[in-house]
Formats: sequence, C-alpha cells, structure tokens
Amino acid sequence: MGRKGLTAGVVAGTCLALAAGCPASAGSWRADQSAGGLSFEATQAGARFTGRFERFTADIAFDPAAPADCRFDVTITTASAQTGESQRDGLLKGEDFFWVERYPAASFRGSGCQATETGFELDGELTLRGVTRPVSLGFDFETGPDGSRLSGATTLRRLDFGVGQGEWAGTQWVGGDVTVRFDLALPPGRAGAAR
Repeated sequence: MGRKGLTAGVVAGTCLALAAGCPASAGSWRADQSAGGLSFEATQAGARFTGRFERFTADIAFDPAAPADCRFDVTITTASAQTGESQRDGLLKGEDFFWVERYPAASFRGSGCQATETGFELDGELTLRGVTRPVSLGFDFETGPDGSRLSGATTLRRLDFGVGQGEWAGTQWVGGDVTVRFDLALPPGRAGAAR
C-alpha cells in the first residue's frame, strides 16, 4: 500500500478530542470504551478514512450549573488505534507516527468549561508523542432517564505533535488535519466512579 496506506495524522489529534465528556448533572464519572466511542477522520492520497481508539478512559467532573468548576482527565492507549486496514494500522503504531513503544499513551487535561450559544467549550492541553499543546473542545450534552450523553468534535494538526516523521513529515500523502469525534454515554450508576 506504500505511502498511500499511511494513517498517520489521524490519531494524533484524535487522542485528545475525545477528552470532552460532561454529564448533565453535578458529579464525577469515569467513561471508557464501553460507554461510548472516540473516533478520528483524516485523508490519505486525497481519500478520507476513519478510525477509532479501542481503549481509553475519561475521568470527568462536571456541573452544567457551574461549568467553571469542571475537570477532565483523559488517557488514550495509542496502540489501540484501528482503521480497518492492517498495514496502515501497523505504520500508525511505528516510529514515524505514534511510536507506541516509546509513547504508549496520549493524554488530555482540562478544567474550567464555558457555556456557549450551542453548548460548552473546554480549553485544555493534549500530550501526544511527548509534545504538549493547547486544544479547545466544543461539546453538547443531553440527559434522559438512562443518564447523560456527551458528544462533540475538534480538529487537530498532526504535525504540531510530530505525528509523521521522515517521508511522512509533509502532507503530500497524508493530510495535515485530523478531526476527532467523541460520543460518551454516562449512566447514572457511573456517578462517583472517577478516581
């Protein structure tokens, strides 16, 4: 599959966008892959592809009545990135991209949400491949009898985090922008589970 098979940037941004997750009532939660999804979209050779992180946790403290007090702590296992194409997934885990042997996890930390006209926004820091940069997340939440749901998206530049080395350090074969989407279910029973 050569150069066109690289997944690269995708993951980079991905990691932390996922972080955003806020319940609709005051409390603390731990969300993970069993309670939602963290996916990413990027382009290779001009064609769009999608992937997801199979393993992550998100510790969330949030009260929509007092968004400034919110806290998010998200950890993503970089080796769990899957795009449905084995060669691309292997390249993604290698030294030119995530380098999972040296950097097995990515993390997002943020506090102090702000209410917006369409939902909430959180400014935090994403650490990926040993590089830490500011990332802003916009998200929505809704509540129902079965709990709350958080969803949103953000766009990252993979090269800002060094995701793509050597021949992949440009955008000829793999696009520079990665869109990360998250959708987290927070059942009432999870309240208080965050540590």
